[in-house]
Amino acid sequence: MRMKKITILAFLLLVFAGGCYESPLITWYEPHVYKGSDDPLLDKLEAGELQEQLRERFRSVQTDR
Repeated sequence: MRMKKITILAFLLLVFAGGCYESPLITWYEPHVYKGSDDPLLDKLEAGELQEQLRERFRSVQTDR
């Protein structure tokens, strides 16, 4: 009976300790540096078409205030 309690206690200890595990994969970020995959919106911004659409949208919203 005592061995059964020790086994259950050891199992519970392993289960609870396993819940505290933290993945070692850490992502370090640098401010103002985009390290993701290529963003298709950046090409549109450089082309000017999207920038003009955003300006128009901004003007239409801000003129009513």
